[in-house]
Amino acid sequence: MIINRSSQYTLQVLMHLVAHPAGRPVLARELAEQLHLPPHYLAKLLQGPCRAGWLSSTRGRGGGFTLTPGTENLTLLEVLALTRGERLTRECLLGFKDCDDKTACVMHCHWKPIKQELLGQFGGYTLAQLASSRTRLPGWLTEKKPARRRKTAP
Repeated sequence: MIINRSSQYTLQVLMHLVAHPAGRPVLARELAEQLHLPPHYLAKLLQGPCRAGWLSSTRGRGGGFTLTPGTENLTLLEVLALTRGERLTRECLLGFKDCDDKTACVMHCHWKPIKQELLGQFGGYTLAQLASSRTRLPGWLTEKKPARRRKTAP
């Protein structure tokens, strides 16, 4: 779907850092603990925003992640475009790999205008707006989830 688990976690981290005091780096481990996210998965997810120039990371003592100035003005749509890539606009509601105007599934004509409207709405919300209105955000974006545990062999 449009907002998958990776997108949710990335949004949570970016919103947390927007609301965090500027200039003080936050360790990936601290972010994982505070947001109840899997630490190794989170470390991998932070690579995308760093490569995009939205975060800077510093290793060693006093290191961690900080927002690059201006990142707070990114829109929800821009974050989703980073985390989802071209799948954001091309993904089929029913999960078919080939679903576009030429090879449409049965839901394509109904879903396309809804998806376009939804993506347009996502372009109207910045990280700063989302971080400042945390109490009014949907539960899936703000709820504290326990980190998933790996299954061990019997």
